[in-house]
Amino acid sequence: MILQLIKQFEAFLTIERNYSPLTIKNYLHDVKDFQTFLTSKKISFERESLSQEKHARSFVSYLSAQKLKNISIMRKISALRTFYNFLIERHGFINNIFKAIPIKKIPKKLPKIISEEDIQTLLDSIDLSKDLAYRNYLILDLLYSCGLRVSELIKLKIEDIYFSNAQLLIYGKGRKVRYLPVHESLLSMLKHYIANIRAKIMSKKALKHNFLLVNYQGTPLTERGVRMILNELSLKTTNKIKLYPHMLRHAFATILLNNGADLRVVQELLGHNSLKTTQIYTFVSNNVLKNKFISNHPRNTYKKKKKPQKKGELSNE
Repeated sequence: MILQLIKQFEAFLTIERNYSPLTIKNYLHDVKDFQTFLTSKKISFERESLSQEKHARSFVSYLSAQKLKNISIMRKISALRTFYNFLIERHGFINNIFKAIPIKKIPKKLPKIISEEDIQTLLDSIDLSKDLAYRNYLILDLLYSCGLRVSELIKLKIEDIYFSNAQLLIYGKGRKVRYLPVHESLLSMLKHYIANIRAKIMSKKALKHNFLLVNYQGTPLTERGVRMILNELSLKTTNKIKLYPHMLRHAFATILLNNGADLRVVQELLGHNSLKTTQIYTFVSNNVLKNKFISNHPRNTYKKKKKPQKKGELSNE
């Protein structure tokens, strides 16, 4: 029963929730941790046992005793809440025993942003005469110009590109669909890549599939593959910054806000369900504006000026 439940839960996360492979891997690991804990206490992984709230509280106490970080405990609780929602929806369970466990709010760190200068340096460093380098340029531009998640990038298919309307059809989290505009230069490069580079790579192995981005063997590019490509490219930045896919998504959002884009427009482009998720970028954007103000506004030069001498005060000169 255990293996069957976990396989069904995996399918639920993949098909119904459209979660990324990494998230699915973590969630399955968390469910197995809970199952291992119950087994260690000689508690069966059956409906009657799984319906008792005391086991949820006991598991969280156990995690705390293991000196896990709060963020790790919160993730496990979140994963198990999702697992129980699956049990309620698919297996007739009545209550979610982890719903009563409070999730502490952990302060969100401001996202790391790569500068426009570094991104341009990366783009300029790519040799477009080489097939795989050309593909790497597209990866960088799609992530940066469209704000894609890496999971959305690797799922992109040729039929999802609307050349006549200059749009991409994106399948996001929770099977949410959105359309994204594509700038003219990127659209032109996509046409060349599909007709020439991708076609040539695919013909070597006589492969047939519609995924846009492929590796040198013609098979669809994976998240791990994208991360490795970006890691290699990051060595070419001026400060050797470690580059990862979400950093380019952060840059996409921040640059739009810095240039006056409406927060709700950015929310739609990113595919966020909640405006609160998008608001984290306003802090980064506000910091940029503050720094520009401090550096450039004439009233902020007062610290450099000599303080006026008060009446009756003796001068030291």
